[in-house]
Amino acid sequence: MTERSTSDWAGKRLRDRYQIRQELGKAVGRRTLLAEDLQEHRPVVIKLLTFGTDFEWANLKLFEREGEVLKSLDHPGIPNYLDYFEIDSPQAKGYALVQSYVEGKSLQDQLQSGCTFNEVAVIDIAQQLLAILQYLHSQTPPIIHRDLKPSNILLSDCSAHSQVQVYLVDFGSVQAPFLNPTGTLTIVGTYGYMPPEQFGGRAEPASDLYSLGATLIYLVTGLHPADLPQHNFHIRFEDKAAHISHSLRQWLRWLITPEISKRPASATEALEGLIRQDKGFLSNLTGRHFNPSHLLFNRQEGRLDIIVPPKGFRSKEASSWLALLLIVVFFGIAPNISEMSEWVARLVLSILTEDWFVSIPYEKLISSILSIAVWYFFVAEYLPKFISNKLLSHFYLRLDDQTFLIYRETIFLFRLRQDLFKAKREEIKWLVWGRDQNTLAICRLRSLYRLNRQRLGLTMTEFKWLTQELSDELGIPLTSRDSV
Repeated sequence: MTERSTSDWAGKRLRDRYQIRQELGKAVGRRTLLAEDLQEHRPVVIKLLTFGTDFEWANLKLFEREGEVLKSLDHPGIPNYLDYFEIDSPQAKGYALVQSYVEGKSLQDQLQSGCTFNEVAVIDIAQQLLAILQYLHSQTPPIIHRDLKPSNILLSDCSAHSQVQVYLVDFGSVQAPFLNPTGTLTIVGTYGYMPPEQFGGRAEPASDLYSLGATLIYLVTGLHPADLPQHNFHIRFEDKAAHISHSLRQWLRWLITPEISKRPASATEALEGLIRQDKGFLSNLTGRHFNPSHLLFNRQEGRLDIIVPPKGFRSKEASSWLALLLIVVFFGIAPNISEMSEWVARLVLSILTEDWFVSIPYEKLISSILSIAVWYFFVAEYLPKFISNKLLSHFYLRLDDQTFLIYRETIFLFRLRQDLFKAKREEIKWLVWGRDQNTLAICRLRSLYRLNRQRLGLTMTEFKWLTQELSDELGIPLTSRDSV
């Protein structure tokens, strides 16, 4: 028996109750129809699964699963289950699932028709979807959608003057243990919106959050997530989403972290994070509102350098005068260091030669070299860091595809480089910002390195920008703690 053609459904009745008005969509072996319920006098949506040349038994399993799940749900953001019956007629054979009708278009259709969404609308859509996921995941056992994507999200309106109502549809791919008592692994989802763990056949509540993040990225960039560049399975969307606030980009990165343990564990945690960022929990800096000579930014292919140059002398800052005073004092005692170096050199040679009146060849040259070495060692190692950073040292943060390196380079007569921190990119697990906003901790599993704003001589705005650039480049969201 072949499936009835699309044009044959219009005007027909099913079960002598549902009058077909038009077709809304179709897929392999399936049709979605708009119909009139002649008994209740209301529009309904009928999903048909018919036997034909493209019929697959796996589709019947998913179809039955959707009906069973919808029976158990009652949420304003999810269409209601109304009826389920078998179709057995000379024209077609199969099954029908009847749901309440939602007047609206899918998020994907909205975008393709030219509808755009500002940041406020994006946050509102995210909050409504998180509320739906909270409901699903709170069921016992949790119901995991597993195929959250733009085509499965309906919006009631795209007007700039009214709030959209969001609906989540298509529950044929849900993971519900009461529908799969054998625990057989099944891989479902849509490439680009699926988190890595779903490729292994398993899903957790955090898996739906990844799909939500990928969907919102499509919303803010207009690009399918699979069409965006990736690095170590991280979707790199930031360059295409520069028009939204840094805090929202940071929240989205949190959702799409490939490692499931680093995502929010629940829709409630994700919603709390969204509310915090929307209230300005992390400052919104979409540009550099400071003198670029105070903080240099250099991006080459495959590498990013952030350079904090020495600030130099600033007459209005007491720390500059103190630094200058210490340098002058040390220059004043430099001749004594030279004489002491000459005396030490003479003493050592006398002991070695057992001649207490030995004369030193090129003694002035040797004493000069020794004094410079001692002086430089003092400057590099013992001069207070705030002075060295302010007057002599360049501070480098270098990121490439493999490595994160932090080092200081002091320039006086010659260059002296001191490596401060080195790690592979994948070793960086957290970026923790102190609530006083003066310290950033770069954390590995067993160690951390602290960047201090005051030691670097940066303003608050400059330090915030630096931390946000690191967060963007590493693909790791900033978290905040009272102390780090």
